[in-house]
Amino acid sequence: MKKLVLMCLFLASAAVALVGQRTITGKVTDDKGEALIGASILVSGTSAGAVTDLDGTFTLDVPQGGRSLEISYTGYLTRELELTTESNYEIQLGSDIVTISEVVVVGYGTQQKRDVTGSISQVKGENLANLATPAFDQQLAGRAAGVQVTPPSGILGSPPQIRIRGVNSISSGTAPLVVVDGVPIFSGNTGGFTPANALGDVNPADIESYEILKDGAATAIYGSRASNGVILITTKKGKKGKAKFNYDAYVGVAQATNLFDLLNAEQFVEINNEKNRNAGGTSDIAFLQNRADGSVVETDWNKVVFRDAFQHNHVLSVSGGTDYTNYYFSLGYGAQEGIAVSNAMDRYSFRANLDQKVNNWLKVGFSSGVTRQINDGPLTGSNNLSGNTFATIRMFPNVDVYDPNDPTGYNLDDINPRTLGRGANTIEIANGIPNQRFVLDNDKRKSASWRLLGNIYADIHLAKGLNFRTQIGIDGSYVDDYLFQDPRHGDGFSANGRVSQAFSPGLRWNYQNILSYDNTFGENHNLGITLVQEYQKQRTSFYQATVSDLSDRFFQENIISGTFANQTVSGGISENGLASYLGRVNYNFARKYYISGSIRRDALSSLPTDNRVGYFPGASFAWRVSEEGFWDPISEIISDFRIRGSVAEVGNTSIGNYPYIGSYGSAQYGSQNGIAYNNFGNDQLRWESQKKLDFGFDLGLFQNRINASFAYWIQDNDDIILQAPTPPSVGVPGNTIARNIGRVKGKGIEATIDATVIRSGKFRWNATFNITTQNNEVLELVNGQDIVGTYNIIRVGESLNALYGHDYYGVNPANGNPVYQKADGTLVENDLGNGAYYVFNPADPGTRGETSTLSATTDRRVLGVTIPKWFGGLDNNFTLGNFDLNVFVRFSGGNLILNRTRADLLDVSFNNNGTEILGRWQSPENPGDGVTPKLVLNQQNRVNNPNVAITRFVEKGDFIRLGNVALGYTMPKSLTSKMSIESLRFYIQAQNALTITGYKGTDPETNTNGFGVDFNGNPQQRVFSFGVNLGF
Repeated sequence: MKKLVLMCLFLASAAVALVGQRTITGKVTDDKGEALIGASILVSGTSAGAVTDLDGTFTLDVPQGGRSLEISYTGYLTRELELTTESNYEIQLGSDIVTISEVVVVGYGTQQKRDVTGSISQVKGENLANLATPAFDQQLAGRAAGVQVTPPSGILGSPPQIRIRGVNSISSGTAPLVVVDGVPIFSGNTGGFTPANALGDVNPADIESYEILKDGAATAIYGSRASNGVILITTKKGKKGKAKFNYDAYVGVAQATNLFDLLNAEQFVEINNEKNRNAGGTSDIAFLQNRADGSVVETDWNKVVFRDAFQHNHVLSVSGGTDYTNYYFSLGYGAQEGIAVSNAMDRYSFRANLDQKVNNWLKVGFSSGVTRQINDGPLTGSNNLSGNTFATIRMFPNVDVYDPNDPTGYNLDDINPRTLGRGANTIEIANGIPNQRFVLDNDKRKSASWRLLGNIYADIHLAKGLNFRTQIGIDGSYVDDYLFQDPRHGDGFSANGRVSQAFSPGLRWNYQNILSYDNTFGENHNLGITLVQEYQKQRTSFYQATVSDLSDRFFQENIISGTFANQTVSGGISENGLASYLGRVNYNFARKYYISGSIRRDALSSLPTDNRVGYFPGASFAWRVSEEGFWDPISEIISDFRIRGSVAEVGNTSIGNYPYIGSYGSAQYGSQNGIAYNNFGNDQLRWESQKKLDFGFDLGLFQNRINASFAYWIQDNDDIILQAPTPPSVGVPGNTIARNIGRVKGKGIEATIDATVIRSGKFRWNATFNITTQNNEVLELVNGQDIVGTYNIIRVGESLNALYGHDYYGVNPANGNPVYQKADGTLVENDLGNGAYYVFNPADPGTRGETSTLSATTDRRVLGVTIPKWFGGLDNNFTLGNFDLNVFVRFSGGNLILNRTRADLLDVSFNNNGTEILGRWQSPENPGDGVTPKLVLNQQNRVNNPNVAITRFVEKGDFIRLGNVALGYTMPKSLTSKMSIESLRFYIQAQNALTITGYKGTDPETNTNGFGVDFNGNPQQRVFSFGVNLGF
């Protein structure tokens, strides 16, 4: 008997050993038999594991001693399976009712998504992992309801314009608060001579998820910084298991989405000689030019200034963990050429995230990211001497770019070397336009920066459900700016060269103590309490030295004593602090009835002592109706239904530093030097405040195969800081003083639908659609007085920054004069000869009417809104076997754009033009398109009236954009296993591939000179790329 027992034990041991030595296969499915892609299979007690492929199958080498498998998948119950002698396993996982609701970050903590009562949009990093973008803001555009991300131009490093639920202030900042791993960071433009996107210092490949907090309940926890919404970014962390290496790379080519239709040499000569004749000139001023070989000079300056730009990006990461330690490390390098010649950017990044469980009650860790960016950029001003677009659309097409006989090698004017060479033309180019290629090749604008984002924390488990976290965060930056303007030509010519260097260090530190309590009483009472103490201090400095009249252009790299004649030095320091205390309580009964409340106390040093402290409360509720018994009859159709609402008050700290303090500066009284007020302070200034009201509902259809969320919101922005007039006798500079006196109200509707459209065999189609409608209205201004700008107006009863200008009627067919419509309906024509206005009768255009006027005040009207009334996106993801396809479309509209660039393309100075000018009025027999007046040299203000908005150049900003198309192929597991790698995917991608719009400019999202004004902005870029994702 003993021998028999020993024999059985021996055979059992042999069987176990045999199982441990072989390779097994299997398939993981859900409770409906559908394959689960990416499920984790781990051999218990070892580091051996595998991940299911697109078919839900896996292959796994079981090490010696392996006895069971642990199978897990997000949203499903983890299952443990004993190993047998079988070599193939069919594994089914059941849904986890609790974890099926994803975890979202809510500020100073996390919650189950199904328990969140506020309005929060979540965008997972894994859904954006295959997008080849250098900055995360480009990933967010169009992907979350209520969030509008607008790229300002195709110049590398340009920061985006991010708005959450519209524009919430008149004079203060409108950008959201951005928080990375719990640390508020600087955003916006951190560059000097070249733009630098502060958000570009967070590598998109390192991001795990985004949460956008929108309503009062979600944002009130951030109090005075939350009026413009909050974006929470969580970076990746390691997970338990063996080390996983990933290498992601792409190479691509960028092109301008749309360039300018310019006149060729022959058309240029015809048009400009006509301008001259109409101005009384008796001889031609423009001529075709022939080269020595007899060919006619024909220069397309679009091709000279813009280019197809190469770019590539690489990220290598490793992550893993044990029961006690989790880690994530990454290295990144990206190099981009800009579509504008001389524009280039290099970025180096490193991230280290580490979490260490010391014992059962203590966990410590840190998150850190270091970025180095070097950016070379052209001047992008809308009307500067050598602004890139300003010059490109004006340069002569009948002259060459280069001149071998000129000492510089470029075509410069012999009489006025600061301007483009005139060639065979008899006069020099207007507006002092330089040879832009010389400027791009020889002038230098560089921004080099270091950025450190990080935090270190300790989590202490005090008792059941009671935890304490202390955390110190830092955002440190150092920017070194450099400018050189060549003395031989362009901007530097008049100053005999110019060199400028600037240094901008910045430091923000943030200290948080968080006490949280979460517990369930009985079976149904769920309570969460959070108490927070937070301190923040920031300090930014700026130092700049500029020299001119260089002794030699050799001394262009640094400011060296004795190499220049003139010097100016400037600088300054700005700092402020914020001290906060807050509390939040969340309660729900049986995950059916929810109530939440919070209050935050902020004290900001930038405000007067008596007004520094503000209290910001918030409250919300939710009712999951689908948990009620009466819902059972329709639960198979509407599987989840919840209504929710919130109310809160938040503030705006983006009001400048210490605006309440008066400041002095040097001044002269007669011939005597002295000091005088620069700014008159107001010690009664207080917070800009915002009251938020939100009501919405969430529903799931057909066992949550379709999920939808709807919200209606109102935001009442009060106590907006504006400049109020004062009597001249008071002696206040500018006769104004800052006061809390403005009020703006906004409202909107948001909807998001997420659906598994098709799930059949190896084919899946998932789609997410979101749309937002919004509008705002100005309710109060200083004494109800309009704030009038060049092209915009802020007026009670109107939308913020509406376009404000004249109605353009057309062209008088008898003489080519432009015709306008006054406020009373009267038509007046502007005589291009003497500049006077006369009443116009369309029934008798050849007869001049009475003398009239066109008032810049009483004859202008509100032309329309500049802020889009609706926008959204549609994201489609298709998988078929090993192939995947992403098609992302976004859209926007309901707004108007003043195409100021179009007015410049019709400029009647001696320079080139756009092809639209060919439709000009020439004679009563040839009246042209009826829109473009007679061309008269140097009468730009009369012909095109560019210094005010006119309906002639106002266009609809509606568009539909094919934002991203990506086709990928993932190698089968059977092949990658033979190659000893975990996964391998190849893809091709096109970004900004197609835009459908009626807008005549380069891009309907260009916004360069105030709200809704396209003023010589640089074109956007279209990118075609090829990439690889390698896991091993």
